[in-house]
Amino acid sequence: MNMPGTYFAMWAMGQLFGWGDLGFRLFDLLCLAAISILTYQWLRKMGSWPATTAPVLFALWYLRGGPWMSLQREYLGLVPLAALLATATAGREGPTSIRRCFFSGVFAGFTLLIKPQFLMLCAPLLAYIATIGQRPIPLSRRLVSFGAGVTLVLAAMLLYLLATDSLRSFWQIVVNYWPLYAHMTGDHVPINGLDRLLYIARTLRDKLLVFYLPMAVVGIVAMDHVRKNQRLLWLIAALLAAAALYPAAAGQFWSYHWIPFSYFALCAASLAAVPQEPKSLATVLPAALLVLLLAFYSSTTADDLWFRYMAQNIEVPPKNGVPDEVAGFLRGHMKKGDTVQPLDWSGGAVHGMLMARAPLATRFMYDFHFYHHVNHPYVAALREEFMAELSAAHPRFIVDVFENKPWPNGPETSRDFPALQKHLEAHYRLAQLGESYRIWERID
Repeated sequence: MNMPGTYFAMWAMGQLFGWGDLGFRLFDLLCLAAISILTYQWLRKMGSWPATTAPVLFALWYLRGGPWMSLQREYLGLVPLAALLATATAGREGPTSIRRCFFSGVFAGFTLLIKPQFLMLCAPLLAYIATIGQRPIPLSRRLVSFGAGVTLVLAAMLLYLLATDSLRSFWQIVVNYWPLYAHMTGDHVPINGLDRLLYIARTLRDKLLVFYLPMAVVGIVAMDHVRKNQRLLWLIAALLAAAALYPAAAGQFWSYHWIPFSYFALCAASLAAVPQEPKSLATVLPAALLVLLLAFYSSTTADDLWFRYMAQNIEVPPKNGVPDEVAGFLRGHMKKGDTVQPLDWSGGAVHGMLMARAPLATRFMYDFHFYHHVNHPYVAALREEFMAELSAAHPRFIVDVFENKPWPNGPETSRDFPALQKHLEAHYRLAQLGESYRIWERID
């Protein structure tokens, strides 16, 4: 499901800060600081109040999300997207230099390396670049310069895939797997045709009827009344509309898919915090009260389970302790040259392997894709390829998470993998049994 940019970002975090809790948090907060500074940079044309309020509101909203929201891909993508906004809107009349257009394209390319859906958010910015600062740079040169920046980044990704002999596999995933995955609901149920369109429409209707959207509209209307920087104002409105439709591209509608929408909604809502002229107490006080209201709502954590645990001083290990248990077992039993194969998606096995520095036996890090659209030729081919690699690799241990992970369900799904089960019965014995996982050890 991931683009190469996500892996490079995680790799950079580990290399710079280490793989522990402290390094993770430092990288997380460094990204938040970058987003905040860049947000101030591109919003300051709308006034010091919105430019200061927006990054504070988003920081409060993001931090209240807890571990579930930390370093999600949409959050990582906001760093180059905010840089793109700061670059594209710099200067008096926007991108009037070739260099600025080029670097706008570079930042747009970085967002696409995180998630291709960010193209929806780059489109309004491209229109902004095309329609502002007509002189002295012709439109064609600005667009070519922007395109060159995007192409440079994507070309670097393609060269990496070629150098690692990964381009063919990556292209097969793009063409064959992404369409299948995009037709899964947020409950991991395959859905197609009109049913999928109705599902997306209903979910968008329900999800958008939240506090942030009305406040965003109030902010845009208030700034429109002030008649300040109209081009930038309507760019914000266009970005808000694109971010509202952004989750529909994936069709899963998980909470982190709404990170871009919440970001732009809070940026738009902060526009209402502009005191009317002249700036007397009577005009400043409503703006200040609005900021306090938004800040209170953005930092509300009453519904977050992890926060309630923190308030009660209850320590809950990640994934109910599965990563710690798996890591402890592997550290105590692995020998030099051993490899390990996870049968998991998000149940903690891969996390435990990382903690124990356990080498992956095959190229398959997840097993989610083996259990949906099971009659599709591509999924059948993936199963065959996995079994061939598993048989050739002979991993010492197999970590099988069977509970507390989101199994695909509904039509065209199955929890059966007969070839894998037969292989386990013939070559492995049960070495450890947890509440939601098994660790198999090779017997031959």
